[in-house]
Amino acid sequence: MDYACGIIPVTHVDRTFDQLPADFDFRKLNGVAKGAYKLYDADAMHGLPVAVQIVGRRLEEEKVLAIMERVEGMLGDAKYQLMEID
Repeated sequence: MDYACGIIPVTHVDRTFDQLPADFDFRKLNGVAKGAYKLYDADAMHGLPVAVQIVGRRLEEEKVLAIMERVEGMLGDAKYQLMEID
């Protein structure tokens, strides 16, 4: 596709904060979202990284990098911590 893109890790999945509510209504979702949410398990995914993807048009690598730098700056002290691997 030849789009410039970059990924910035911002946080981790938290089993209590990211749990789906008990009354979550799958009927309001499209087919793709239904499939994704059926597989979602906050307990099993606890600690996995969550990221933001920045996508630009062809030959806009500098713009993507500038936006990534800006997003990283907005995170401030809440910068992403690397996962501990046992």
